Amino acid sequence: MRRLIVGVAVALAGCAGIRDVRLREATAIAGAAGLAPYVLEADGFRILAFAADGPRGGTLTVYLEGDGRAWVNPWQPSTDPTPSDPTGLRLAVADPARPLLYLARPCQFVGTQGCDASLWTGARLSPRVIAAYQSLLDAALRRTGSGRMGLVGYSGGGALATVIAEHRRDVAWLVTVAADLDLAEWARLEQLAPLAGSLDPAEHVDSIARLPQIHFAGADDAVVPPAVAQSFLRRMPAANAARLVVMPGFDHDCCWVDAWPRLVGELEVRR
Repeated sequence: MRRLIVGVAVALAGCAGIRDVRLREATAIAGAAGLAPYVLEADGFRILAFAADGPRGGTLTVYLEGDGRAWVNPWQPSTDPTPSDPTGLRLAVADPARPLLYLARPCQFVGTQGCDASLWTGARLSPRVIAAYQSLLDAALRRTGSGRMGLVGYSGGGALATVIAEHRRDVAWLVTVAADLDLAEWARLEQLAPLAGSLDPAEHVDSIARLPQIHFAGADDAVVPPAVAQSFLRRMPAANAARLVVMPGFDHDCCWVDAWPRLVGELEVRR
């Protein structure tokens, strides 16, 4: 793991482009909260991670970043999905839980040979992507000695977290923030092309109906309206452990980071 940290440090020393600038900024954000940088590899992906150790065997809290700058405009995918301001990371550093792991998304912050726009557009939740993250999480559980994990995902990271949970039995709880939990409904509402290469979290809700979970939505969110999470929850069996919290005055960006220290402290699913 030390070799991977050195690899990040080498990348930080260069000024080759905006991705390196964003990497330096993200590392500074994480470092201020005591999270160390890593570059993890799985299935040909190089994924930026920040982690903080904690009591061995404790529940591992995992944060998953949003889709970032997936599109330049409604018709043109971005050439680099690195977020200009990593909301998922800012939520992670506000969380005192330990052990804690933050994972960026494919091709964010660090390049991967074969980066293709499909990885942050239509195939962002492809079976290959899901399998890579499952592998990373298996390794993280072994490293921390944890038998259970809790998942927190922002925006598209919330959809990723949900699909991951649907295929595991060691997830203790699930929290999403402004997440596109029903891809088909989201595409319909926003008049987007269907994400044909992605797994839709709403297709397998039965498998997590008993999982303690809270889904936050912003009442003023025009990117992922609350109706998307509501559609997801309507697919749940009558007996379920899911709860939707719609935050007045919040949109897709505001005001999750400012409110997170309070909100995360009130998460009953973690008690």
